[in-house]
Amino acid sequence: MKKSILLAILSLIIAGLMITSVASIPNQNINPEENEIIAQYATFQSQLLPVKTSDASKNPLLFTGIPISGGDYDEFHGSVAGAPGGEYYAMAEYTIDGVTWLPMLYGSLDGVIWEEIGLFEINNSEYTDMDQNAYGTYGTCGAPPDNNGVIFLVDGEMLQVSGWDFAPDNLCDFSNNRIACYTHEGPEGDPGSWNWGCITLTGYNGYGDNDYEDCPFIFYPNSVQGGLISWMSTSGCKHVGSTMDLETNIHYAVYDVNDSGNYDLIVRRTDFGTWQYNTAGYWYHPGRGTIQVTSNENLQYPSAVAYNNNVIVACQKGHDVVVYYSTDGFNSKTEKLVQGFASYPEIAVAAGGFVIITYIKDNQIWYRTSDTGGASWSIAKVLSDNQVNLNDRAVNLDEYYGNIIGVWEDIRGNNIDIYYDFLYDPPYDPPESPNIDGPTEGAAGEELCWTFHSYDPNDNQVKYIIDWGDETSYETDFNPSCTPVEACYTYEDQEEYTIKAYAVDETGLTSSSSTYTVTITKPRSRTVYNTLFQQLFERFPKAFPILRYLLGFQ
Repeated sequence: MKKSILLAILSLIIAGLMITSVASIPNQNINPEENEIIAQYATFQSQLLPVKTSDASKNPLLFTGIPISGGDYDEFHGSVAGAPGGEYYAMAEYTIDGVTWLPMLYGSLDGVIWEEIGLFEINNSEYTDMDQNAYGTYGTCGAPPDNNGVIFLVDGEMLQVSGWDFAPDNLCDFSNNRIACYTHEGPEGDPGSWNWGCITLTGYNGYGDNDYEDCPFIFYPNSVQGGLISWMSTSGCKHVGSTMDLETNIHYAVYDVNDSGNYDLIVRRTDFGTWQYNTAGYWYHPGRGTIQVTSNENLQYPSAVAYNNNVIVACQKGHDVVVYYSTDGFNSKTEKLVQGFASYPEIAVAAGGFVIITYIKDNQIWYRTSDTGGASWSIAKVLSDNQVNLNDRAVNLDEYYGNIIGVWEDIRGNNIDIYYDFLYDPPYDPPESPNIDGPTEGAAGEELCWTFHSYDPNDNQVKYIIDWGDETSYETDFNPSCTPVEACYTYEDQEEYTIKAYAVDETGLTSSSSTYTVTITKPRSRTVYNTLFQQLFERFPKAFPILRYLLGFQ
């Protein structure tokens, strides 16, 4: 990209009024540089469907993969996410007549048996996407042609869609939606259960004197019912990548943009860990700079992951798949070729920083992994030995409890169906057996304390399961690897006890056990106290140490 992009961020603030009709509200030109206006908030209910068996579920599986959808028509742009309670949700563009496609929500308790649980009346909406946080599972989809100014949020657990309508202010044609969720408090100590995250998307920006086709937007909530939409003043953005660094709370929005005859990338960074109060009277997240990635070849179809300031942006460069990886929040970056003559990459990061990238080559899904933050990649392996639909975002990935799950558009049958699989289980190593330090003897009825610490090679947090040797056990909280954790216990009987303990990391891997022997003696008697000895010891505090010990004054 040869000409510069105006990086000024413009914003709209949404009122917290829930309505069912739409009316234009006059602009509030409080600050001419910010151009805040009020938009409407509306709720769209879902239509519950009875559970039914998909035709595809009767077909034999040719490889590991679970059909989610089936029937006589095609389904497109599937997405998937785990739920805080351990369930799974998926979305896809679904049709019952081959004419109108609607967002369908699917659910599963185990990832094997999937049910249709909600069909939302959003006609011919495209590009579903899903993610989760500690409060729930959320999804989004593009605006339909007959209601093209609405940004939609799906609440999987509540089976409800909420929409924010910007059409009265000439913001519309929203598409290519991506959602990134996180768990973070709201402003001024608000617990923030409403704060689901951010939707990244493209659309038309005709607000005020603007006239930007395919403008890059982000949208996020800033109160219980309010939200904020923000954009960069440029045109030509077609596809979107989005990721939230859950360690730093920096959000990375990536767009491919063609405003000079060649597709380049824009990486926009926003600090979602910080709330600032605007002079116009609302809360917002401050920007942290925007980076342009340019090339003589087209850079398209971006996908992104971030973890603890490590950022990897995957894209199609000409006819190849490449990544740009960074260890400093994308202030600097390095390009790495992943696969030649491939297309449509998707990228995700598992626990421990293991990265998986999928792409389509020869109409099959392939994948590689990296344990070096994108600097090197494993040998390519076929993920789907069946045909996959050649379509951008034909594959969708999600990190769930440290693993990678995914869905894709599969064409093994007569139609395009959505298939699901558990794609990647990182090669974890368990924590080492814990070291136990503390007393080797003590008296019955006396509280004794020991410390436990274990090294986890994946730098996961660990907890300790302790058997005190008298049919009593104790479990600590999770703590960082190698951090000494104190646990105390009081034995009641005289005996030799063997303490046994093992470590468990966040992924559930357990160490071998360690043992520690402690001898418990009879309680020290203080029944022979008398006034004479007390007075004697008080008068001569350093004398008679043996007598003090025998009489229990130590």
